[in-house]
Amino acid sequence: MISVIVPSRGRPDELLLSLNSLRLVENGLEALVWLDNDDPKLDQYQRLLKSNDQIKVFVKDRVAYKKIHEMQHFLATQASFDWIFIWNDDATMTNPDWFAIFKNFVKDFEPATQPVVINIWGQGITIKNLFPIVSRAYFEILGHFGLTPTLDVWVRMVGVEANITYDLNGIKPKHRKDKVPDILIDETFEDVESDRLEFGGQWDPRHSHLRPLLEADIEKILRYKKVSFKL
Repeated sequence: MISVIVPSRGRPDELLLSLNSLRLVENGLEALVWLDNDDPKLDQYQRLLKSNDQIKVFVKDRVAYKKIHEMQHFLATQASFDWIFIWNDDATMTNPDWFAIFKNFVKDFEPATQPVVINIWGQGITIKNLFPIVSRAYFEILGHFGLTPTLDVWVRMVGVEANITYDLNGIKPKHRKDKVPDILIDETFEDVESDRLEFGGQWDPRHSHLRPLLEADIEKILRYKKVSFKL
């Protein structure tokens, strides 16, 4: 029912912990993982993940955080299911019943044909949408999630402006990026922050040269809804 997509680098143990928190086997989910072919911990990844048939590993040339959206797009093209969960290797799902809550919430949606963005982060307030869950229709209509590394911002803006966002309460994950004392500061963290500083606000589609492309994506969804659902 859900394909979890997650690029990872230098964090084999953290990734395994993250995926185990989703209970892939119990919930019948799949995870698709991008690994860099120059990752110094590649062997450790492969040793830890090889025994789980629910995890599909793709070893690819490194493109770094500045092109993480390309990694996520590739993984989405390999996904088997019609719900696609954009996940991180430094996140964990704290509610063990999260999938039952999700499954009940989406029972009336048609993800293969209906563009949907689900916000589990905002808990009713759509200020941020880290770790969005999107329908296959959303991805196929646009041909991508977004065109910057900050996909959560892009997806949130399209979802809100096209009126396809639904807030799901009760299953907010824990993100280890900025939560003391559990913050995960490692080489991967430092590389990501360095890329963020280098590009500054250029990745924010609301305030950059990418604004017309964001608006075009919103219009694609609105046009699809009008034609397909007679709205």
